[in-house]
Amino acid sequence: MAFGSGTFDAFGGAAKDIFAGVAFGYQADGKRLEAANYDAAARFSDQNAIFTRSSTRVKQYQADRALEKSVGGAEADIAGAGFTQSGSALDILRESMSQGAMQRALLGQQGAIQEAGYEEQARSYRAMADSSRLAAEAADTAQTGAYITGGIKAITGFATLGTA
Repeated sequence: MAFGSGTFDAFGGAAKDIFAGVAFGYQADGKRLEAANYDAAARFSDQNAIFTRSSTRVKQYQADRALEKSVGGAEADIAGAGFTQSGSALDILRESMSQGAMQRALLGQQGAIQEAGYEEQARSYRAMADSSRLAAEAADTAQTGAYITGGIKAITGFATLGTA
């Protein structure tokens, strides 16, 4: 078979597989870029968790300072009115301390929830980055396979040229 449909089939298949290999290469590159973006997003989420932790501490400190100021003012008012810190005066101070402790705990809980959300987001981004890297590896393998089959088909095409 010198030059016939088998030759065209072989060379056509070779071209198809080689172009598929090129496409798989682009696909792998795209998946690596995607993984890099997910890695960056995970780092930003990690940073947000750290910022939230710091911000929560600052808010709790501010709440503590406001409580100290409020209690100090109440103590001064009580003393200025000529009352002692007993009975109703202690009830007022105790209520202020209780409210302050609740506010501090609430700020801490809200901060912990937000921080946990950022940490979960970072884990999710890392999982997506790993998935993209795995897809890039699969595309690399497919590219190699396409080049091999393209080469085999090209050799087959050349072999048909040499037969009479």
